[in-house]
Amino acid sequence: MFVTDRRKSAGHAHLEILGKRAALDGREKRSLDRYRSGYEGELEYDRVFDEVGHEPMYVFRDIWLGIGDSKVQLDALIVADNLLIVNEIKNYSGHYFYENGIWKVRNQQISEDPVSQISTAANKLLRLRYESGVQFEVQKEIVFVNPYMILGPTDYKNVELFVMRNRLKQYFRNFHNNTFGMSAKVLAEEVARHIISPPHPAPSADISRVKLGMSCYKCQSFDVSKKRFWSECRECGYTEPFERLVVRSAIEFSVLLPDEKVTCRGIHEFLGKSVNYQTVQRRLSRYFVKKGDSRKSHYIVEGCDLKKILTGANYDSAYEQDIEYMSEKRGEIFRKYLKV
Repeated sequence: MFVTDRRKSAGHAHLEILGKRAALDGREKRSLDRYRSGYEGELEYDRVFDEVGHEPMYVFRDIWLGIGDSKVQLDALIVADNLLIVNEIKNYSGHYFYENGIWKVRNQQISEDPVSQISTAANKLLRLRYESGVQFEVQKEIVFVNPYMILGPTDYKNVELFVMRNRLKQYFRNFHNNTFGMSAKVLAEEVARHIISPPHPAPSADISRVKLGMSCYKCQSFDVSKKRFWSECRECGYTEPFERLVVRSAIEFSVLLPDEKVTCRGIHEFLGKSVNYQTVQRRLSRYFVKKGDSRKSHYIVEGCDLKKILTGANYDSAYEQDIEYMSEKRGEIFRKYLKV
């Protein structure tokens, strides 16, 4: 089973939201492309793993561990009896060579070294064995999820370290040859105790770059008209209830300006004062934890998963027209009505 969620990194979320409200420069665009490629590869890894099945296992995804005075980030960690299997996930495409400890694509050396990355991660996991007193072995593989990635020739002797896309399902099936009993449970609990928050601070945007006002959720246009209870995009026609718009805007504000407190006044101004202040206040109070007294109160925004935050507070707007955000009951009625 998947123990932890797969999340976008702070840098990824920041650039993605910044790109909706500001013009990204060349460096930012390249960084965002890398983030997206890596995240898409991780989602493909999860999709195939789901297809094969992972129910008896403990699968940690996208975690940071604090071990002693060191920290390590892991794309995927599978826990079995007396065994940790660490996977470094890569979404490379093209013809890659690995010779003399150097990775190249199109005869150009690349800056990262997956072999070094996963070896460092495995060594740090071995430190957990000595620190915790729990005995286990560490297995490591680099998983290349893109079917358009070609590796070779290579002078690396341990070719089993590399898992190519064409044998990914078989690789996952082989996990079931392990046992997952009480010792796996104990080991998974030990791993969970060492999970820490990502150590790198989230970047903060220059507010002068950020365009204020209501934006379209679908096409990001700011040519949005205000109706009584929802907004409507003049470009694509997409509608969004103010309830969801306010929650989405609070998430965007917290990601772009992590050092700023999320307040009613701040979100009201972030929306270009286009949504009634009392509406903003009511929605923030419903979906986020309020801190402080009435004059200096602010709200705690945990994470940037809009759907998760809405679902957690039983979102069920009567003005919702996007089936992705309808409650299960309303979604069933909507699908039946449209025969989809």
